[in-house]
Amino acid sequence: MQKYYLTMAVLAGFSACVYGQGLFNGTNLHVESGATLYVDNNYDNQAGSSLNNAGEVRISGNFNNSGTPEVDELVVFYGANSQSVTGLTRFTDILEIDKSGSSATVSSGTVEIMDILRLNSGNMNANGNTVIRSTASSTGLVDDFSDPGYDGSLTGNLRVQRYIPSNGSHYVGSAVNTANVTELSEIGLYGPDGGQLIPQSDCSPYALAYGSPYGSMLEWHEDGPWLVPGCQQSGWYVRSSGTMTNARGYGILANAGTVIEIGGAQGNTSEISTVTYPNLANTNSTGDGWHLVSNPFPSPMVWFAPPSGFDGQAQIWQTNGTYDGTYQPMLPSPASLIASSQGFFVRVAAGPNSFALPQTYRSLGNPPFYKEDLSNTFDIVVEAKGFSDKTRVRFGNNGETNGFDSMLDANKIDAPGAQPTLKTRLRGVEYAINSLSLDDHPMTIPMDLIPGVSGEFKFTAKLLDDFTVEAHVYLEDLKLDKIQELTVNPVYNFNADESDDPERFLLHFRLDGEEPIYTGDDILLYAHDHSAFIFLPELDGKAQLEVFNALGKLVHQTSNLNEGKNEINLEGLATGSYILRAMVNNKPITRKVIL
Repeated sequence: MQKYYLTMAVLAGFSACVYGQGLFNGTNLHVESGATLYVDNNYDNQAGSSLNNAGEVRISGNFNNSGTPEVDELVVFYGANSQSVTGLTRFTDILEIDKSGSSATVSSGTVEIMDILRLNSGNMNANGNTVIRSTASSTGLVDDFSDPGYDGSLTGNLRVQRYIPSNGSHYVGSAVNTANVTELSEIGLYGPDGGQLIPQSDCSPYALAYGSPYGSMLEWHEDGPWLVPGCQQSGWYVRSSGTMTNARGYGILANAGTVIEIGGAQGNTSEISTVTYPNLANTNSTGDGWHLVSNPFPSPMVWFAPPSGFDGQAQIWQTNGTYDGTYQPMLPSPASLIASSQGFFVRVAAGPNSFALPQTYRSLGNPPFYKEDLSNTFDIVVEAKGFSDKTRVRFGNNGETNGFDSMLDANKIDAPGAQPTLKTRLRGVEYAINSLSLDDHPMTIPMDLIPGVSGEFKFTAKLLDDFTVEAHVYLEDLKLDKIQELTVNPVYNFNADESDDPERFLLHFRLDGEEPIYTGDDILLYAHDHSAFIFLPELDGKAQLEVFNALGKLVHQTSNLNEGKNEINLEGLATGSYILRAMVNNKPITRKVIL
């Protein structure tokens, strides 16, 4: 019986082949970048030894690793014979299965996938001994989709991890088929399964009614019922046993650094052509069609289009603590990646519809966040008392209207409790992302701030340098009667009280050659919400305002103007374009506006 005990290096540009009974490595084996080592039978990495492969290693027989767990680069299990995999191996790059008509089985020990398990051909039997690892820096994935030629399969119990980066509440789901709730033992499951949370009469986000059920894992029901009218807390139910629903999301409480590991009889890979969470409807004004779903795949998914019947927005919770956090929206884009097992809210306008995700949604990558085209887009970030939130306004000519565009706009979900919420508002709709027509945009929109706390606040405007057209964006503080051009000075500091009227701010836009507003000592003239506004820093004599329609007909006139801010009610005029002409101190000023 022939065995090979080697201390060797396979040099770049060369291939080495080991035949006979295979390779028994008793020391450190180096395979340099550009080299390939073929082991045409068994490979045994013995105690105290290591496989350091910057190149490729191809093994056709059984694989055992009793030495150093880490294997650095591409390893391929190939050939027509069945293979047994034993020992602990941590594949930090790619483990490829290329076994047409045959299989590789993880018979004992553990195979940990730090990057990619590639199913080229044949079968991989995970056998309960294969883990898709997740750490603070990366999460592994299963790839049986990125190349049309990949037709390998995955059977047996697969275990998929998700690293939790911070303390507090998080939304998660399962990347394996119909997993048991008890798989989330890492969060210390407790509470009566199916118990509905009972809010206090004031719907406090920080405390429930005396005797209310509670637990470390919760499930959202869009249809309530609502024990306190309008209070969404009673949409949550405790889960501590039973089975998780595929593609459904769940709320959990977890500490920073927790790694949840969910195992199931089968991974949600290509053997399940479409993963479906069925019968989601919009049943009432409190739940309003919002459903907590998740990425059900052991890989990232691309939010390039929502399933039929759903708005384009995906609302992702970003925690700031046990009960605190904000919802940040993601819109459909080829670059919008959602991590494996990530939970998020989606909205169905009517329904019932099924949240059905075919395998075509899957993607390679390691996404903590997503990227998108930010041209002609700006954000305003509010900061106060260690909390922050943001709202986004964007302009375009690719289907953007000045109403709610289900594929381009995102609603704002208010943050709970003592933290700020920032949003824009137009025609009764509150926006986290407000996409407007570049050619026919409103000149002014309200920006509402729910302070949540009292004290010093700061607005910061971002991305204004990325506009492809000339842009002037102004912030008006109605409480202080101040206007600041954010394109010149993007930071605005102010004080607010938690009891302040949220409708305190306006945003004014002048884009692509439109005449700017002046915020110094000059006269300011604009229109908003069927009113005309004129700021007169000083008045020496008389001032009057005339309003003309698109045909040049005088439709309104007033001469009762004073120094400071003047508001002229134009409710009697139809929606449309008008010309405002002011004569102040014998100086004419003209502005085109939209009412």
